Amino acid sequence: MLWFIFAILSAIFYALYLALVKKFLKNINQFILAFGAFFITSIILFIVSVIKGFPETNLTFWLSVLATVVLNIFITIFSFRSVAISDLSLSVPMMAFTPVFLIFTSFLILGEIPSILGVLGIFLITIGSYVLNISGKNIGFLGPIKNIFKNRGVFLMLSAAFLSGISVNFDKLVVINSNAIFGSAIVFFLLAISFLIISIVKRYKIKEAIKVNFGKILIIGLDVALAVLFINLAYTLQIVSYAISIKRLSILFSVIFGALLFKEENIGKRFFGALIMLVGALIIILF
Repeated sequence: MLWFIFAILSAIFYALYLALVKKFLKNINQFILAFGAFFITSIILFIVSVIKGFPETNLTFWLSVLATVVLNIFITIFSFRSVAISDLSLSVPMMAFTPVFLIFTSFLILGEIPSILGVLGIFLITIGSYVLNISGKNIGFLGPIKNIFKNRGVFLMLSAAFLSGISVNFDKLVVINSNAIFGSAIVFFLLAISFLIISIVKRYKIKEAIKVNFGKILIIGLDVALAVLFINLAYTLQIVSYAISIKRLSILFSVIFGALLFKEENIGKRFFGALIMLVGALIIILF
């Protein structure tokens, strides 16, 4: 039960993270925002690691770190661009497809196999996100599929979901070969350095941008640190496809944030999909 609470908390903070990114990208470049936020995240996690003590590491740890850093560079670019150009309540639901990809990738990489009811719960969460993505614009049952190809933001988020379906397996390997804090501190530090290099190559005014937007960057960095800490704790207590399925309830919270912060339309008609997702989550936790 404790893993479920951790995963839910991660979902809330992850949804807030995407909402803040959408809001702040109006004033700051996405690469500089990623560098600043991830650097702060890594510093926070390193400080906690110093207090707890550094764990022993091995070759599997470092290879997993390399794999997830490379994948998360693209995941970050795709997701940032997606929320910047499309509705939060349209783009974020695509991330619910990650657990479906994980059914196959977790078996290949980790050897994890969910139960039949577990698979049912995963698919209900995915179906719920599909229904949630059918707005009140008469786009029909096949509308979400068409939106994948017509709406660039939706397509980018689906691409991020696919890559996440691979990366979270390496995230778990990072955690179990170190601990829930130190491994992620290394990952986010390397991600920050990667986006710093990209910003330098593109000759962005990094110092000026960070000085003007430091408060915003700090808030996102703190938010990401909490989201990462809670989902990593969940990974240590439950198989990754279940934990990430519950984390994908961030979609429900993203719909709420979309309504409250951005006044997005047709919010009420997307809550039926959210209800289906909750049923899927209950099946996972009860069975």
